[in-house]
Amino acid sequence: MLPKHQLAEFALIQRIAKRFGGLRNQTLVGIGDDCAVTQSNAKTLQLITTDLLVEDIHFNRRFASCRDIGYKAMVGNLSDIAAMGGVPRQFLTSIAIPPSFSRNNVDMLYEGMMQPAKQSGVALIGGDTSSSPRTLFLSLTILGEVKPAHVIQRIGLQVGDEIFVTGTLGDSNAGLRILQTPAHKRVPRSCRTWLIQRHLRPIARLDAGQRLAKYRLATAMIDLSDGFSGDLAHLCKLNAVGATINVFHLPISDALRTYAHRMGEQAYDIALQGGEDYELLFAIRPESLSRLKRWITRGLLNAAHIGTITPKLQGLRMITPTGSIRRMPIRSYEHFRSKRVQTRRPTT
Repeated sequence: MLPKHQLAEFALIQRIAKRFGGLRNQTLVGIGDDCAVTQSNAKTLQLITTDLLVEDIHFNRRFASCRDIGYKAMVGNLSDIAAMGGVPRQFLTSIAIPPSFSRNNVDMLYEGMMQPAKQSGVALIGGDTSSSPRTLFLSLTILGEVKPAHVIQRIGLQVGDEIFVTGTLGDSNAGLRILQTPAHKRVPRSCRTWLIQRHLRPIARLDAGQRLAKYRLATAMIDLSDGFSGDLAHLCKLNAVGATINVFHLPISDALRTYAHRMGEQAYDIALQGGEDYELLFAIRPESLSRLKRWITRGLLNAAHIGTITPKLQGLRMITPTGSIRRMPIRSYEHFRSKRVQTRRPTT
């Protein structure tokens, strides 16, 4: 247990929500999900999500260009909209600029943000600027929309639901390690390049989120920003359930397998603890399983079937490659915790 004076990110969020976050003024979903949900009109719900990014906590300018920083900041917010099954529409951004930042740096930061924004049809509609004494601060707020019958929340899991995840896991984690440690040069250059790109330029799975929402298949969904094991644990805690994951079924890229082999590690360990993949973790009812697998077979959805929702008392478990079942270690990033327990390093 943490000392009383030490903050824990999720406990702090729960405290703020309990004391100050009562739902009112047409707010349907408040603090605790990927987006807040408000009733804009009878046919549409408005989604609102915001992120605050701080230099040397969320990114490091030694490893990432200003375009990379802007790009990734936008994708992180778009991913929140994707996790609710929504369509992004507009965004606002505020920045606090340090003395070391030039006009060209600011231009590149906004160019980075606008690239995925334009690809997703999102318009910049406002924001604010300020000065900062030393480091860069960047805040984005995205507004989106979703039909009332289509919105997907983090709450809705039932025992027996089947667990899926989009894309591949752990690539961003490996890409960050490569940027931070020159010794990783023994990994083939093609793998290094691909993994670094996955870290600096992730993809928001908007199409996948919207498809799952349109056909109302996902019972609950979350985007993977802090790390697979931690985000799964958070989702299960909200729903008072457990989960069993088969690590043999985790979607792992060829580049990550090569990296793990060269580094003498298990690829699934990197996948379980890696943050900032921005994939979608979701569950479906067992009766929807055949339909979802047809989508995957036909190339309509890039997702893997990785486990099952279980009773709460069973906790979080994983089936290892040898077939043994053991507790899943929770190794994800959480603000305010000691660096000794953070396995996700400050991002680039």
